[in-house]
Amino acid sequence: MRRNVLALMLFLLLPDAVHADRITQMTQSDLCIYTAKLQVAGYYYFEQGKPREEVKVVWHGDETPNEVDFVNSTLDDAYLWLTNAKRNGAALVSAQTFGDLVYEACMNGKPL
Repeated sequence: MRRNVLALMLFLLLPDAVHADRITQMTQSDLCIYTAKLQVAGYYYFEQGKPREEVKVVWHGDETPNEVDFVNSTLDDAYLWLTNAKRNGAALVSAQTFGDLVYEACMNGKPL
């Protein structure tokens, strides 16, 4: 009986373990730091005039689909925010200020 209960508990925990990746295991602070770093990287490419489609991400090969989606959507978000700011005639803030804004918004659970 104990083995059956233990097996059931392991089975129920398995889906979470299978889907766990570096993104889901990060603390809120680490996730926000990573988000800010990715968006600042996007900022530099944007500032150079490189279209988002031409920004190449070098993958290590062990990323989960969630990690790939997170990186790509984070870069997309940076490009969208920067494109909208430019389209609205706003001067771009510095890369450091942009990173600080991203981090603060992330820590407060708000979009940039």
